[in-house]
Amino acid sequence: MKNTRFRAPLKNVKGLGAAKAGTGHFINQRVSAMALIPLVFLFMYFLLRMVTAGSYDDIVAQVSNPFWATVLIAFILVGFYHGALGMQVIIEDYIHEEMPKMLLLTALRLAAGFLAIMGVLSVLFIALTH
Repeated sequence: MKNTRFRAPLKNVKGLGAAKAGTGHFINQRVSAMALIPLVFLFMYFLLRMVTAGSYDDIVAQVSNPFWATVLIAFILVGFYHGALGMQVIIEDYIHEEMPKMLLLTALRLAAGFLAIMGVLSVLFIALTH
């Protein structure tokens, strides 16, 4: 009789456990975290410039700059995506009943999507109308 108690099935080693998407989720979270590193520094630099800006018109001019508008939109999209991935793990790990888990995951996706869309539309509105 072989002792297979300590051997993981091949599907678990490949990251295809019960959820069938463990590896993809793990990689997406790490890639989004790596993308956030330069975006956070750029965003902090942008905020420091806005604090020292002379007026409202100076701030609007900076947001209207295509480079800064792109940075802000990328920061919003990647930030909400990364946050939603992290919250999904917490919900899946700590909510054990299926119905509340599915409701919370659906609410999470809807809220993250809605807020990301509103953030992007806000930046685009400022960038394109001024």
